[in-house]
Amino acid sequence: MRARERMLSGALETSTATRGPDGRGTAGPAAAAGSPAPATPGATAPGVPYPRVREAVLTSWRRCRLLAVDADRLHVPHVEQHIDWDSRFLTAAAPVLDRVEQLLADCTAGVVLADSEARVLSRRGGDAAVVRLMDQVHLVPGFSYAEEAVGTNGIGTALAERRLSTVFGAEHFAGPLQRAACAGIPVRNPLTGRQEGVVNLTCLRQDASPLMAAVVRQAAADIEERLLDRYSGKERAALDAFLATGRRTSGPVLLVTPTLRTANSEAVRLLEPQDLRQAGALAADLLAAPAGSRRQRVDVTLRLASGTDVRARCTLVGPPGRPIGCVVGMTTPEGRETPGTPDRTPGTCTGTQPPPPLPALLPGLAGRSPSWRAASRDVASACRQRLPTRVVGEAGVGKLALVRAAHHWVRPRNRLHVLDLTAHQDATDLLARAEEALRDEDGTVVLQHLEAANRELMSCLETRLIEARRNRGTGPWVAGLYTVPGQGPVPAAAPTGAAPPALDSAVFACTVAVAPLRYRPEDIRDLVPALLARHGRGGTVSCTPAAMQVLTRCDWPGNVRHLSRVLQQAARGRRQADLQPHDLAPECHSSCRRTLTPWEAAERDAIVRALHDTAGNRDAAARQLGISRATIYRKIRLYGVTVAPARAR
Repeated sequence: MRARERMLSGALETSTATRGPDGRGTAGPAAAAGSPAPATPGATAPGVPYPRVREAVLTSWRRCRLLAVDADRLHVPHVEQHIDWDSRFLTAAAPVLDRVEQLLADCTAGVVLADSEARVLSRRGGDAAVVRLMDQVHLVPGFSYAEEAVGTNGIGTALAERRLSTVFGAEHFAGPLQRAACAGIPVRNPLTGRQEGVVNLTCLRQDASPLMAAVVRQAAADIEERLLDRYSGKERAALDAFLATGRRTSGPVLLVTPTLRTANSEAVRLLEPQDLRQAGALAADLLAAPAGSRRQRVDVTLRLASGTDVRARCTLVGPPGRPIGCVVGMTTPEGRETPGTPDRTPGTCTGTQPPPPLPALLPGLAGRSPSWRAASRDVASACRQRLPTRVVGEAGVGKLALVRAAHHWVRPRNRLHVLDLTAHQDATDLLARAEEALRDEDGTVVLQHLEAANRELMSCLETRLIEARRNRGTGPWVAGLYTVPGQGPVPAAAPTGAAPPALDSAVFACTVAVAPLRYRPEDIRDLVPALLARHGRGGTVSCTPAAMQVLTRCDWPGNVRHLSRVLQQAARGRRQADLQPHDLAPECHSSCRRTLTPWEAAERDAIVRALHDTAGNRDAAARQLGISRATIYRKIRLYGVTVAPARAR
């Protein structure tokens, strides 16, 4: 306690006070200062050994002081709404906690389980005094015991030190915790090596015992064994192949399976997030390829966001006909510098100016959602590296807008060639146009409706791209726009049962998925003013908060194109106006999850108009339509109509 007081005052900067010849300090502040101990009754005599502060505890104290943790009062944050109560870790640990609780039935200690963020998940056992202490210090499920919040403790310190941590009495940084003693140890995932959480044993400080460490060690080992058992044999085999590849190489290694994605420390350290997504998309495409054309091993050259070319070897794991995963190992070609080398200028050869940083959002685009901004950065990075890119998404999500914005930002003075594959019935004419566009070395070639391309067309395009790069060294940037009919980013299979040729073709080394508008409703608040400015014919048409709330509640099955059509219809003939909810199309007031028939759509529109005419009064709307009150209520629920009552016209 004296050492803690000296540390709080800034006087203690070593792990002990003045040490004696046996390596142990002498008790008392006077002895620590080098002066003789006071000869007062009850004082410790000079030369009496005093246990020194352990280095791990002192290091934790210093971290707490730098984080400005309150040493006198306890502030335990409540984070219950962010906890995954159905996690694999908690499910695997529950039987182990039950067994430990039975072992501690006659003891005064309680066992606590926390996740990797030091959030308490479960608490078992303990006599009345221990339970009362835990309640007083909020050591209960739903609260966080991270070191930066409550100071040195057996949960947060174990996570920070990544090893067994014991904290007894006055070794706690916060005063209210000094009545307790605890021992905690991290629980690691035996396959990935990540910390899944902490198992902790807590008791009153007078009941502390060295055996607490043995109990939590065994409990952690049992939980790790159960975590391993919960993985399937396929996942274990894929992870074994991933670890074996990591032992054979010192470069980045990634693993992609239908249920798991992981990377080694070199990949995390050397690669940018867009590089990891690019390699993951390459592995996913290889796994999704049809069995007849799937290759067991593929070697490709990837250009990273830093401008460095790396050789990536994608190897499928499992039987040739039923792969269970794909391992991607990256190596730098001979004569090239390693990614992340400090003396290399990113993105260019040594001695040249570095390229400008990627913008958070390309000029000309609107939206604030993380997925939309990530797609913007990925497309801009691929355009700058001339990396053939496949942009995948539903109709109207903004695939062409992304490519146009990237082209105008990277090469504004060059030409943008847009080829619609559905507009050319003759494949020979389409290939001739594509070959002419590919001659523009600094331009951009966009292939619209890539889902309509057959295998012969993709093979010819691949041959022409390879020839263009071989003859001129670089070639144009080629972007393919692939429209999917469903809600997923990539369809599982074509109607015939085989993967579409545009998905498993080697033309596109990079895939960027654009999320539908219903998955990024925060973008609507930025899109509405931009679209109204486009359709307002120079006027100042705006949207009221009530109308904006109606727009953000819609699912927008047609995505941005659908929103643009609705706003264009609402702003037609207006130059200065504030759009109200009743100015929007009736479909905006419905959130039906299925596609309505023409008759149902007409019925829904009639109900919405009647509700607007009667200021949201459902009884009056039913009388106006000539239907019963029960019928209009049933139809409103069926079509998901949302019209606020008592609306002022």
